Amino acid sequence: TEHGNPNVMYSQSQQGFLTRRDTTTGEIHFIQPQPKPGDPAERFNWDAPINVSTHDPKRIYHASQRVWRSDDRGDSWRAISPDLTKNGNRMHMPMMGRTWSVEAGWDLYAMSNYHTIANFSESPVDENILWVGTDDGLIQVSSNGGGSWTKIDLANVKGVPATAYVNDIRADLFDRDTVYVALDNHKYGDFKPYLIKSTDRGRTWQSLAGTLPAKHLAWRIVQDHVNRNLMFLGTEFGVFFTIDGGRKWIELNGGIPTISSRDVKIHREENDLAVGTFGRGIYILDDYTPLRSINAAALNQKALLFAPGRPVKWYQRDSQFTRTDGDDAYVAKNPDHGATFTYYLKESVATLKSKRQMAEKKMVKDGKFPKYPSWEAVEKEIEEAKPAVYLEIRDYAGNFVNRVAAKPSKGLHRITWNMTYASKSAVRAIIRRGGRVFVPSGIPAAPGQYTAALLKREGSQITQLATPVSFELKPIRTGYLKGSTYTETLRYLQEVSEARRKATAAQAVLSDMEKNLALLRAAIDRAPRNVASLETAFKAIRDEMNALDNDLNGLDSRNRKGAQPTTTATRIQRSGFISSYGPTKQNREQFAYGLKGLEDAIGRIKRLKNSSIPDLQKALIEAGAPWTPGSNIPEE
Repeated sequence: TEHGNPNVMYSQSQQGFLTRRDTTTGEIHFIQPQPKPGDPAERFNWDAPINVSTHDPKRIYHASQRVWRSDDRGDSWRAISPDLTKNGNRMHMPMMGRTWSVEAGWDLYAMSNYHTIANFSESPVDENILWVGTDDGLIQVSSNGGGSWTKIDLANVKGVPATAYVNDIRADLFDRDTVYVALDNHKYGDFKPYLIKSTDRGRTWQSLAGTLPAKHLAWRIVQDHVNRNLMFLGTEFGVFFTIDGGRKWIELNGGIPTISSRDVKIHREENDLAVGTFGRGIYILDDYTPLRSINAAALNQKALLFAPGRPVKWYQRDSQFTRTDGDDAYVAKNPDHGATFTYYLKESVATLKSKRQMAEKKMVKDGKFPKYPSWEAVEKEIEEAKPAVYLEIRDYAGNFVNRVAAKPSKGLHRITWNMTYASKSAVRAIIRRGGRVFVPSGIPAAPGQYTAALLKREGSQITQLATPVSFELKPIRTGYLKGSTYTETLRYLQEVSEARRKATAAQAVLSDMEKNLALLRAAIDRAPRNVASLETAFKAIRDEMNALDNDLNGLDSRNRKGAQPTTTATRIQRSGFISSYGPTKQNREQFAYGLKGLEDAIGRIKRLKNSSIPDLQKALIEAGAPWTPGSNIPEE
């Protein structure tokens, strides 16, 4: 894409079939450079390089065995180099251990050209410095915009095979004399990763592949535009990054499959890393800015916590239910909704069991054999409360907002707070709806300033792992209609949340009492005496429970037929169905009605729980009936 102008795009099919697209009309124009009469045929690589100049967006470069330059978006071209390859004859090269005659046409012709320019790079610092990498073991550099070229034969570079294919060549973003080259020699049975760097415009070279795993062919390298020592590398089996200019490489896993990562690009405005894989789609690492501030000293700390790189876009999500077109349309998963944090743990949070296992592993490594632990030690491992790491969010005044569970394993992790308060609904068994886990959500947080802290819980001890960070939730739009302020809306929702806390607690207590009715019924059926009075008390309790359930939740017979009345629970629940516009007059009215009904129900539930049911249970014990849950242990 042309820099600063997304309306002009360039693309090609294999063998350099270059086109320019005008995205305003959708039209495509063929612009592949053509030889003049008497020139040799152009040999374009299967993936011939296309380069849009960072110095002049109208200037583009393309390459065959020669470098071509256009200063008018491909309307006209001029060659700025001679043949920069070894210019051999591919038909004379051995294949499968021998040479072949003309009848082996399929094997000879149905593949990429050879002796071609595979990669090209223009220095962002100096437009006159141009780099070329070929598929037959050469690097070429020009210091005068293509007026002359200096050849660097890989046979003369220590530790690099002479037959290496230049997978990528990248001029440094900060220094005119520095270049990075990714090489590949797998076509000759050599699967080692080759990655080299020159700081003197190709006169001397050093390897950067020392800490890369074996067989991780190096495909693409890209340098961060802010921190010159932060780079990313796509390999045959994943993506790596370095914070020290390539001395040490660290694998980025985090959901990327073990697959050939053929291209890596940086979206500079968003600070995102895009990875193009061979057959598994495109993966995006959103906002990698925390990696810029990591260094060796930081990695020696026990933990690090990084705030979002920019104010978090605050908005309320619409319904998550969407239509589907079956297999007609593919929709990728959206990024997690909310404020995303990056954190680092130097070591995993260890349990008693993992500590023992690590100690035993070290003993075996040292040639010793561990003894079977004591039963008491094993029992302590079983009884140990699992340690946890979590993110704690507080508002600008230091008030608790929410906690988000985090992974306790060592390394870099991402965690997202969904911009809601902790739910105040009664804590009960998880409800499953349609096979999905359903957990009630808390009310949405308001725009403003917040802090996040990374904490660890071991037993009853809470420890702060890293320095807390501040961040902001910032609205992305303002509604057309004037409503309540964010503070007024939050205050109202907090009142609703408190009412829901009481309502769900009341429903839970009532539900538990209803479950015990069957046990009370069974105990009465086994009572040897006072049965008539027990039956009278039981009926009064059951009738009151049914009346309470109807007031809170509605009649089951009507609910099943879709004729539900507006109940106390419904009024409280629906009064919180609002947007950033804030509560309407009707919201407040319904909430007031719901609160009045709730206070009445809570009083009646308390009388049942604290008086009526205990009195019946006491009478059951006195009548010689079996014990029921909640009763005292019979004394006689």
